Amino acid sequence: MKKLLLLIAVLALIIAACGGGSSTAATVDDETIAVDDVDGLFYEVTSEFTADEFATYLGTLIQWKAIEHRAAADLGFAASQEAIDAEIASILADYGYTDDVDTFLSDQNISLSGLESFATQYLIEDAVTAEVEPTVEMPSLEDAQAEIDAQPMEYAEVCASHILVETEEEAEAVIGRLDAGEEFAAVAQEVSTDPGSGPTGGSLGCASPADYVTEFAEATMTAPIGEVTDPVETEYGFHVILVEDRTLATADEVLYLMEERAVYEAVSDWLYEAVTTADVTVEPDYGTWTLDPSPHVEPPATAEDE
Repeated sequence: MKKLLLLIAVLALIIAACGGGSSTAATVDDETIAVDDVDGLFYEVTSEFTADEFATYLGTLIQWKAIEHRAAADLGFAASQEAIDAEIASILADYGYTDDVDTFLSDQNISLSGLESFATQYLIEDAVTAEVEPTVEMPSLEDAQAEIDAQPMEYAEVCASHILVETEEEAEAVIGRLDAGEEFAAVAQEVSTDPGSGPTGGSLGCASPADYVTEFAEATMTAPIGEVTDPVETEYGFHVILVEDRTLATADEVLYLMEERAVYEAVSDWLYEAVTTADVTVEPDYGTWTLDPSPHVEPPATAEDE
């Protein structure tokens, strides 16, 4: 399960930066993170850090270290080089750089050691998943059906077209033309004021009703398939809607999503606890470690801030 809890790490893959010096920037459970360790994330340093950038990347390293320490202590986890190499191969494939490590490092401006650390975090997440998944209380099929009943729009897909006009009278005129046999797409191209769908015949493609404004969404959930609706008023005007298809997820499909979510949340909780219970100190020159509203390094105040 490749989560985005460590999304900040992805930012480190794409932004060039530079620091300077081997002095201590922070400690995590008595392990030192030097200023040079932040530089060491990058394939090439091209410009000097701002205080905010340095704090961001330092916060990434602090989180990584805290998670590694917790994994070692609680799970006895230690990533082998073979496992790290295999994970890197998977990352390269995901990014379309199969067997081309150096180009990937250069293009993404990440060092090999930085990539190895990144891969290690994925391996830890896999290990944590294997540890916590058996302890997670899984939802039942009845829970899944209740979820569908409570939020049907979240688990539906509708394929629809519409014609948008300014007034109800114009919408009624559109319905009259359609009832007389004119093609929906031709009428939409002629009169619809929706700049996105009008020129292409009114088609909105297939999407979740939850993506639409409430009145429109409710209409797509109740309209008979293949029949145009009465005028539907929204903040955008009046719509004449044609639903070509509508599907609702099955309880089995939703149960799978709910199980995935339950495991994801349990793993996220484990990782969050690892970070928030670590003994972290940041040198004042580089900022302050804080857990509010989420774990990060707050940059040091500047004259402009004071």
